[in-house]
Amino acid sequence: MTSGKTSLIARRGRSLTSGRKFNADELQLMLLWFLNESPAHGYELIKRFDALSQGYYSPSAGVLYPALAQLEARDLALVESSGKRKNFRISPAGRNQLRQHADDAQRLLAFLKHAAKKMQWKELISESEAAATQATGWLPEFIQARKALQDALLPHSDSGHAEQRRIAGILQRAAQEIRQTTDNHSNSFKEY
Repeated sequence: MTSGKTSLIARRGRSLTSGRKFNADELQLMLLWFLNESPAHGYELIKRFDALSQGYYSPSAGVLYPALAQLEARDLALVESSGKRKNFRISPAGRNQLRQHADDAQRLLAFLKHAAKKMQWKELISESEAAATQATGWLPEFIQARKALQDALLPHSDSGHAEQRRIAGILQRAAQEIRQTTDNHSNSFKEY
């Protein structure tokens, strides 16, 4: 896992696509997060990803086991044999690594949870707004506001630099205001 001011999330982009969901560093970070909760064998970890993302993401065994082997090789996870299965648990070095990258882990979790809610919303909105809101916690006006922002930005993709700067200023102020309320509620990963 890398360090520095640029987070894993910022380097890889802001969306989970239909293809590869995580790079190797991100998958290892998420595995450390799950192992910090409790030790597990590979199949349990796959199920944890699936449950957290409500079916959006379940790493294949061909992706998961090499990532676990890498964590073990880097002394970030410890392995104990339990019959035919290997049980993985986070090591003290892994806990320290997770602590150092707590913000990245939190963002990855937020992406997975967001993807799960987005899938639920799309599935249930055709049924009823009430069902979609109840399942996701998202209000229709929240979704409408997000779409309105996208619609407002689209015609400005060919704007000149002055207009782009004006729009960037508006968006940066809005992001800062949103971030201030989020930062007050998101310290759960920093304390272990």
